[in-house]
Amino acid sequence: MKKTAVLLVLISAFLLQSVAFADFEWAKTAVEYCVNKKILSGMEDGNLALGDNITREQMAKIFVDAFSLTKPDGEEIGFSDVTADKWSYNYIYAFKDYMKKNWTKFKPEEPVTREEFAASMVLASGLKESNMLNKDILSYNFKDASKVDADYQKLLCIAVEKGYYVGDNGNLRPTDLLTRAEACSLLYRVLASKAGLMTLNLGVIQSSTELLGDPQVSVETAKAWAKKANAAQIFIDIADTYWKYGELTGIRPDILYAQAAKETGFGKFGRKVKAEDNNWAGIKTRTSNEDHEVFETADDGVRAHFNHMAAYIGIEPYGEPHGRYYSVKSLKWAGTVKTLEELGGKWCPDLYYGYSILHNLLEPMSKVK
Repeated sequence: MKKTAVLLVLISAFLLQSVAFADFEWAKTAVEYCVNKKILSGMEDGNLALGDNITREQMAKIFVDAFSLTKPDGEEIGFSDVTADKWSYNYIYAFKDYMKKNWTKFKPEEPVTREEFAASMVLASGLKESNMLNKDILSYNFKDASKVDADYQKLLCIAVEKGYYVGDNGNLRPTDLLTRAEACSLLYRVLASKAGLMTLNLGVIQSSTELLGDPQVSVETAKAWAKKANAAQIFIDIADTYWKYGELTGIRPDILYAQAAKETGFGKFGRKVKAEDNNWAGIKTRTSNEDHEVFETADDGVRAHFNHMAAYIGIEPYGEPHGRYYSVKSLKWAGTVKTLEELGGKWCPDLYYGYSILHNLLEPMSKVK
């Protein structure tokens, strides 16, 4: 009799999950991952309740289990509405430092918005606001970017940059309440990508800007753009050299000139790379990810920039290449990068790197009269 009762419970649980997945097929892989990793568990009736809005205390438990968060030593929990006898007390205690807003009340049973969950997810994954690379990524790609809470803006930028948060048909829907299925989907993108189980794609407006071809902007226009942007004189003067090597290599000089603006701050450079290094593209040395190449002349530095890109594209270098060229050539994807947008995640870890050059630099250059 007992065996029969247990069997009926198991069958009921199976049917409940089958019904749940029938409505959430899009989240099935993510939910199964979270269940198998013991990140998501069922309610008292065994149902995963995938369509229910996730509460703040449920979020705390999920993050503690997903990211192995631990309680800080010697600190008060800090919330007047969370007592030690509450089932979620320890989870909230461990999670509290990963909340962006400083609240005196935790409101454990209150539903969570998409922006709050995404912001805490970024923090729990080990990132912080200073990791933001593209402050304009939300406003350019999402129609409702203005609805994002100012406190969450930088963290949501990071979530989009990393491919963790892809939006919905060009909208972020930041203030919408988050379902348990959606929570699994967001977490899965972070955890599975870090484990090498999936490759993330950016949920931004897609474009494809060929690196090879004739420039779409004249050198005179490029100089006018640089001058308008208050560029250093050496950056304005080097434009002619970019257009010279563009003609010699077939790589678009306007794209590389825009990239040089990004890498050097319009020729003003920074602490690690100096103007006298003649390194216009932030090229590292062959054996180090910390040290940068130093080129004898400004012309050599521009040629190295084109040769470096040649290794990405898969064309022959012009003249003797620099050491880092050979490092790129040894990578399995060398020679496969054909568009500016594909530089993201390869030239630098920022997946939005190429898009930022396109939207923030190349497009404004082309609009200068």
